[in-house]
Amino acid sequence: MEREAAWGGSPESVQYRPAKGVFVGLLAFCALILVLTGFFFWYIPSVGLTNIHPALPAVFGIGLAAIILIFVAGAVGLSLAIIKGKDIFLSYKFRGILIKFFLPLMVMVGGLLRIPRIKIEQSFIEINNQLVRGMGKRFRPERILILMPHCIQYMDCKIKVTQNVKNCVGCGKCEIGELVGLSEEFGIDLFVSTGGTIARRKVYDKRPDAIVAVACERDLTSGIQDAYPLPVFAIVNKRPQGYCISTGVDVAIVKDALRDCLPKNRH
Repeated sequence: MEREAAWGGSPESVQYRPAKGVFVGLLAFCALILVLTGFFFWYIPSVGLTNIHPALPAVFGIGLAAIILIFVAGAVGLSLAIIKGKDIFLSYKFRGILIKFFLPLMVMVGGLLRIPRIKIEQSFIEINNQLVRGMGKRFRPERILILMPHCIQYMDCKIKVTQNVKNCVGCGKCEIGELVGLSEEFGIDLFVSTGGTIARRKVYDKRPDAIVAVACERDLTSGIQDAYPLPVFAIVNKRPQGYCISTGVDVAIVKDALRDCLPKNRH
């Protein structure tokens, strides 16, 4: 099967180059904002709390400091893991803090600093995958779900694979045939989704223990957030013709992600 090796995408199709340095910088900046905000929320009420009881400002401050310390420790642990490229001090346990708290804050701060959202999303996806691998969990094939966007199918194909991927005849004009072979080789369910709502319904119905998903950065980021605490290996699609038109995926990367999910004796 001949596919273009070069990106060759449209102006809207940003090449996948996750910048971990930018992500770490934003993470540190957000942690600083958190500390300053915490101090502000401690200082202002403490003036009134003193009138109730002299010890209340200290009690309130200790409680607030403990909460802030947890988030700052998460930011430090994540930053070290990102820099070292491996799990540091069980940093994967802070994945929830990253997904639910720091990512929305980083997107907001990044917008103020004129950092393209897609670059933050690319870095987040790379770091999410690193943290998921750091969990070291393995899953039975029947408990894993492969999610693909329907735009990965050859644009002029007349065969419908969104209801049943095995309808694919394997013509080689897109990667669906290879992915079907991969799902059969490992005994893993493959689903081609027409949109985010359908994908979420499939996840709800199947209730997998792990997901390997392919999509654009925006859909992957929102999917990881929605699926948490499920571990999601996220793979950014190729877009030689731009978004949502005959996209592609490196099947070797999908295979590597599946191997990271499966027990070692099932490779």
